[in-house]
Amino acid sequence: MPKLIMHRNFQVPKDELTRAIEGAEPGQLIFQIGPTGVGKTTMRHAVLRTIFGSPEHWGPGRVPAIEVMALLQNQAYFTSFGLVDSLLGELFAPDLHWLLDGGSDSPSVLRIISEVAESRKIWETRPRQTQPERKAWEQFGQLAKNRSMRLASIDQAAALCTNHKNTSPADHILNLMSIAEKHRLNILLSGVHTIAQLWNTRAEIRRRSIIVWVPPYSFVRPTDRDPFLQLLRTLGSRYRLSKPRLLYDMAAVILAATAGIYGIVEKLLKDASVKAAGAGRGEIRKVDIEASVYGDADLRQLWEDVHAFEEARKEGSTKAQASVVVAKWNLPSPRQGKSKKGAAEAVRANDVPQGTVA
Repeated sequence: MPKLIMHRNFQVPKDELTRAIEGAEPGQLIFQIGPTGVGKTTMRHAVLRTIFGSPEHWGPGRVPAIEVMALLQNQAYFTSFGLVDSLLGELFAPDLHWLLDGGSDSPSVLRIISEVAESRKIWETRPRQTQPERKAWEQFGQLAKNRSMRLASIDQAAALCTNHKNTSPADHILNLMSIAEKHRLNILLSGVHTIAQLWNTRAEIRRRSIIVWVPPYSFVRPTDRDPFLQLLRTLGSRYRLSKPRLLYDMAAVILAATAGIYGIVEKLLKDASVKAAGAGRGEIRKVDIEASVYGDADLRQLWEDVHAFEEARKEGSTKAQASVVVAKWNLPSPRQGKSKKGAAEAVRANDVPQGTVA
């Protein structure tokens, strides 16, 4: 497994996610939100290994964390029955990919892999009984207790927002919240910015949840400049470059081509390396990087997704309501004006560079 690059926009939310899981009250939901390619899965698995990655301490038949993917199973719509079926399958025979991603070959890990393989044989040959969804959730709660499970991680949780017209996304979250509270466990939901629809219509969901944002590097945040340049230096050390300052000189181009998303930066350099090799060269040149940039349509979609993420992440404004409080209670008026930093944060989406680079 490649060594993790603990760059700033990975390490900071990774620490936040660790604190969220370790400090969450039983029954709380945790949301991990970021654009595709920003490193959510790598981060989540690293955190789960840190907290739960010692099988020798689990106990017989116990597993502290499981992970499933939210799928669109019923005519391309999400169903909570499909979700509970996946959760039950993981409790009976977990694949523990979050544990194995660390590349560990310790005796305790190898032992539990063998035990899970035997459980999977039984699960796959076990007659599947049709039961009402309510019974399936009750079975999940009881089995979670028997397994001493503390955390259920649901990847691609934005799928919960794809529903039949009579179903609200918040209905699924309220159900999960009640399940978590009843059985005193935590649920981690990971996905892109559209996951915010799960709480937009129900304020109590946001109030009772922990949100961990995983941002890309943004040119509207001056503090992102140096960490992004350091990231380019770190990634550049993996390749032969035509000149030492190549990535620094092309930093603006690379940011515009990747929206500051780590995984896309990494892929851009890999593609450039392949193009250089195809041209019979052992070093990456400017032309190789330029030739690896997405097309106009893909770039527009990439930036639109990042802007939507930043909008979902943006803090609310209390200015209007605070003015009412000032008038009613005769309090000092909040300081007026906007700092230069605040003005920079307010750069509009259509100011972002789009299209291919020359």
